[in-house]
Amino acid sequence: MLLLTSAYFVIQILAGIQIGSLALLSDAGHMLIDIGAIVMALLAISFSQKPPTPQRTYGFYRTEILASLLNCLLLILISLYILYEASNRILHPIEINGIPVILVASIGLIINIVQIKLLHPHTKHISANEGYHDNKQDITPEMNINIRSVYLEIFADMLASIGVILAGLIIIYTKFYLADTLISIGIAAFIIPRTWSLLKQTIHILIEGTPSHLNHEEIKNSLLNVRGVTGVFDLHIWTITSGIHALSAHVVIMDRNRSQQILQEINSMLEKKFNITHATVQIESYHESNRI
Repeated sequence: MLLLTSAYFVIQILAGIQIGSLALLSDAGHMLIDIGAIVMALLAISFSQKPPTPQRTYGFYRTEILASLLNCLLLILISLYILYEASNRILHPIEINGIPVILVASIGLIINIVQIKLLHPHTKHISANEGYHDNKQDITPEMNINIRSVYLEIFADMLASIGVILAGLIIIYTKFYLADTLISIGIAAFIIPRTWSLLKQTIHILIEGTPSHLNHEEIKNSLLNVRGVTGVFDLHIWTITSGIHALSAHVVIMDRNRSQQILQEINSMLEKKFNITHATVQIESYHESNRI
């Protein structure tokens, strides 16, 4: 899939420059999203197999997040450039041969269909609630989530290819050359919100924010509901990489003799209820904030 997408990306860039089609160039920017998604999925699979080291105690999982950050910044720059060129085209439209536009976009549509066929068997029976375990052999569920995200990217790109084909048809039958520019604006407008959303998620992970699907107060109350727990403080929840979440907390208990039993109950609750298997819990017997 990566080879197919990369080859078509090069074809779109060369053809777009040669023909002068902004729609092809903007769709090439969209194709770059797919390349980034596939590369990130491959990185997640490849780097997850590498064991942690004393220098990188979490392993290489953050590589996926850094690649995502760079990809987002590049895509935003590409989208802004497309909009800039589109504004110039509106003021100074140029004639475009619609037939090459349709031919190139049709190749892309065929590639998209082939990619969807390749991915479809691997998108079945995927659960977003499946998680990560310390054993690297158990990373498969997270890989499935990556595959699902790539599947959605390819499906969106298929729609963009259809849009470029439509622009070529309009140009052939109506000589309305602005159709190429208007559809390129539409493709850029489609890319920017998705890219901005992904950029915010990436930054949220890098600053170790609480995962959006996990509620800090709910987890704190669940810890307090464990029998024997009288207080919780310094509760931190963050994401190591997509699908791998971690937690640390200090838990106050009254009966130190039950500390191991309470710890087991906490870990079991976090895994079953919140799918958090990377938890570090410090047992305490007293804390200032628990006087109230």
